[in-house]
Amino acid sequence: MSVTNRLRRFLFALGLLGTCLVPSAHAVGLLSQELTLFLPWVEFQQRTYSALLSAKSGTGLSFALDGIDERQDSAPQGALASVSADLQVTLPLVSFGGELYSATLSPDGEGGFQVASAAPFVAPQARGAVSSLQLVEIKTVNQILSEFGAIALAAGDLRYDVAVYRVGYQTLDPFGNLTPASGIVGAPLGVPGGVPLLSVQHGTIASRADAPSVDPAETGADLALYLMGASGYLTLVPDYLGFGDSTIVHPFVQAKTLAWSVIDLIRATRSLAVANSYPLNGQVFLVGYSEGGYATMAAQREIEIYHGRGMTITASAPMAGPYDLSGTMLDLALSSDPVPSPLYFPYVLLAYNGIYGFDDDVRNLLAPAYGDTIVALFDGEHDSSTINAALPSTPRDLYDPDLLAALDSGAYHPLRAALENNDVYRWTPVSPTRLYHCLGDDQVPYDNATVAHDYFTAVGADVELVTLLFGDHSQCAVPALLAGKAWFDSLAELP
Repeated sequence: MSVTNRLRRFLFALGLLGTCLVPSAHAVGLLSQELTLFLPWVEFQQRTYSALLSAKSGTGLSFALDGIDERQDSAPQGALASVSADLQVTLPLVSFGGELYSATLSPDGEGGFQVASAAPFVAPQARGAVSSLQLVEIKTVNQILSEFGAIALAAGDLRYDVAVYRVGYQTLDPFGNLTPASGIVGAPLGVPGGVPLLSVQHGTIASRADAPSVDPAETGADLALYLMGASGYLTLVPDYLGFGDSTIVHPFVQAKTLAWSVIDLIRATRSLAVANSYPLNGQVFLVGYSEGGYATMAAQREIEIYHGRGMTITASAPMAGPYDLSGTMLDLALSSDPVPSPLYFPYVLLAYNGIYGFDDDVRNLLAPAYGDTIVALFDGEHDSSTINAALPSTPRDLYDPDLLAALDSGAYHPLRAALENNDVYRWTPVSPTRLYHCLGDDQVPYDNATVAHDYFTAVGADVELVTLLFGDHSQCAVPALLAGKAWFDSLAELP
């Protein structure tokens, strides 16, 4: 048995002994598949350090200290880890295989540290609580048909007027703390019986003005709300953290927060339906495109692993998502070829540095010529088009040379470990699942779908890859969503 599998089984066994609420943390440690442990902020004798440890050969349970560097600045809002006078190390939050744990390390008597205890992260109970509800508008079937034209006709039988509500709710930030979030919900009116619930995850945005609850048309959320709502689905679209009621920096393609924002809006919507005697039939569908495809796969994984008893997925359709961050997307990020949307790569660096604490100043990870510009552009006020126009089209031009050299060489870097921890395809789906992806996708390569599909096939999951031929990333979005809707309609118990 490999060292990685033995450690995974050890952590699982400890988890069976009990779980614990994680103390307040404001950073996440990273344990890679190769069992290299990166701790961004460690407090010891009133000083703050970053530390790198690696598993001792043949053990999997003990780590040698490979390096330690004093941080220039104190950790924001507190360190991740602390070291006592007798060298006991307390780790409130560590990511391994995309899952979160708390752990303690003890001296092993040989200059290293061994895992003394570990427990899976447990979320606070108030997740999914509704904090606000506001009616936005009501549209009749005739208005929907007139506004969306040919797309509405292609969507099938539209029978119901739709009321759209803005919902505020509680979810979790990247460190497991309760935080406000929001989304938008389209409810079909006058339904004679129970309706299925459909969660639609939107693609990448950078401007707060483009959030679904602010401007549904910008992300295509209006299309989903009205066409799916008029077909008889109770349809919801989360804003994601960083938008709507959330004021934090958007944790771009960070699997846990995207999954939590989806799941907690489903919870909030269900509780509103019960409170208002709105009939649901128990079916749950998931779909999303681009970052929304990634969020859909992340949410499906989270639901199937942790929420299967109370939330069974009828069908899931991740579309054109960057599922393979540490492989396909990293290769694209290191490419010397121009790309149509270069904002993805600094977006990841900004988001991940704020979560995993690679550097005191994220500009140290960016090319000097663009560092100040990038930080200024990702302020929630600039939209994706403006950001793309201000950036070089070649991804390699965006990075600090030292970071670029480390990634090119294949040497360990915590960014690579963070990407690996946020790959979303390494599990075995049990719900009916179809991956939709256009072969000519120019922003999120088709290889993301084949890597995920190959993995799912290898572990025995019955997942279908639907290859589409409707053009590039943008051109494929509506045809993909209509194809997914046709599949959902064949499974849904519509009123």
